[in-house]
Amino acid sequence: MRPPRHRVRTKAQQQSDWQLLQLHARIADKLLANPQLAIPLLEKLELRYQTGLIKHWGYIRWHSILTMMHEPEIFKRALLEDSDSMRRLRRKTLLTGILTEQERDSLLLEQQTETD
Repeated sequence: MRPPRHRVRTKAQQQSDWQLLQLHARIADKLLANPQLAIPLLEKLELRYQTGLIKHWGYIRWHSILTMMHEPEIFKRALLEDSDSMRRLRRKTLLTGILTEQERDSLLLEQQTETD
């Protein structure tokens, strides 16, 4: 077995990954407050998998994360994990449509004011 590759990420990629992490943290809070929002996500996951839009490892990872919502700490730790594989999954997230456009814009504005 070959050792894992560690890719060097550009500043722009690091910034993008950080924003996605913040968005997913907010999404996690909203999902935990409204667990019924996960039902369409599981359906979307199945559809993506059946149509070949997501690889098996991604399917298994998302399914495992979503089915751990009854354990909030584990759910958030898995969703917000700082690993190459989770950064890749967050870039092509399954968790669209959870935050409203206003919630998303508000978070991005908060981030922008923090960095200015």
